[in-house]
Amino acid sequence: MLRTTKIAISLPKDDFTRIEEIRKKLGLQRSAVIDIAVKFWLKSIEDQELIKQYEQGYKKKSEDIAELKAMEQASAEAFEEEGW
Repeated sequence: MLRTTKIAISLPKDDFTRIEEIRKKLGLQRSAVIDIAVKFWLKSIEDQELIKQYEQGYKKKSEDIAELKAMEQASAEAFEEEGW
């Protein structure tokens, strides 16, 4: 069984009202809505960290002109082969 923890939160009244309207239309429980929102938020934090790591790595080692020209040539040849 999935272990859960019960929490109490405070939200601005307008946000609560909007959440209630939408969750009722979707037939979701409040806990499910909060779970979806938290998972979405956690994923966005993870994605931001991955983007930051990518950008830092790219700054350390970006492509040089020769690599870019080679990729451009390979792309052009691939499109020609496929009849583009």
